[in-house]
Amino acid sequence: MLSAIGTLSLGFARCFKAGGVIINEHTLDREQTRRHVDTLGRWFDFIHLNELPARLNRRNGKPFCLLTFDDGKRSNATIVAPELERLGVPAVFFVVTSYLSGQTPLWFDRYWALNAKLGTEPFGLGMQLIKQIPYDLLVDRLERACAQSGVEADLNNDDVRPMTWDEARNLHRRGFSIGAHGDTHAIMTRVARPAAFQNIAKSIARVSEEMGAPCTSFAFPNGNYTPELAQHAIRCGAKMVMTTEPMWVDKTFPLWRLPRVQLFRTDSRGKMELKIATTAPGWLRSNPDGTGRLYRKMHRLPHEFSGTTSPATSFYSPTRRNTMDVSVDRNNAELKTNTF
Repeated sequence: MLSAIGTLSLGFARCFKAGGVIINEHTLDREQTRRHVDTLGRWFDFIHLNELPARLNRRNGKPFCLLTFDDGKRSNATIVAPELERLGVPAVFFVVTSYLSGQTPLWFDRYWALNAKLGTEPFGLGMQLIKQIPYDLLVDRLERACAQSGVEADLNNDDVRPMTWDEARNLHRRGFSIGAHGDTHAIMTRVARPAAFQNIAKSIARVSEEMGAPCTSFAFPNGNYTPELAQHAIRCGAKMVMTTEPMWVDKTFPLWRLPRVQLFRTDSRGKMELKIATTAPGWLRSNPDGTGRLYRKMHRLPHEFSGTTSPATSFYSPTRRNTMDVSVDRNNAELKTNTF
């Protein structure tokens, strides 16, 4: 039933939508990669990153699909990329630069390892709440909790372990695009402005250095952004900046704010089709970055901002209360949450 509903819904949506979709993936095995490609290929033409600006302005023809994978997990290089290559499908791999350089787990892999060991949510906080904690404190608390519990994320698992820079360069030579995903996986709207600026700039510069070619794309960790942060990524050399706003993309979107539709490895064909269909109106789905439907307001902002130094409007910045406030007692690192 879900498959039939998804097929009908996406078929209807495609008749009335221009442009296409940018898909946000993370890790897939070979069978899942084939299923996702087979489902998307029924409706869309797969394109390379450098084709995106021109395709946004094309008025007729089959809609496009740009595949993107976040974080830089080693399984992207060893499993996903070879399968995509066999199928003739291009993709962008967004990498967290210090993750590749340090070969240490990302903070959320430590969180899930701790969750599995304890059998409950670490610190009594679910994932959406834990993301509100200042990044440096979050990393410190997770490292200490893992050490105390004798647990660590499994770096023998290629869905946890980062690819190496050699593997990233190999993907680049084979025609895949390598983009920046932050120097750390900090949520940029939850850190101080200078730190966020440095994080973005450092990651774009490092990808450019390692690839021996300009890094032209940046994807915000967790999707959270402000126009000011996105414009900073452009000034640092990115020509295209990705969010997680769940919408189709067309010529009405500026290149500094490109929405992506998030899919998961367990999604069936019908679920993928229905998910993509319900992003077509541009307001039905909640943003997986935790900000709900605030992206509808963002879409009414002008495409370009005059000047490059004055801050642009922000709907969810570190200085604004959103759905929850997290206060921290730094003497005993007690986390206090106040939901309102």
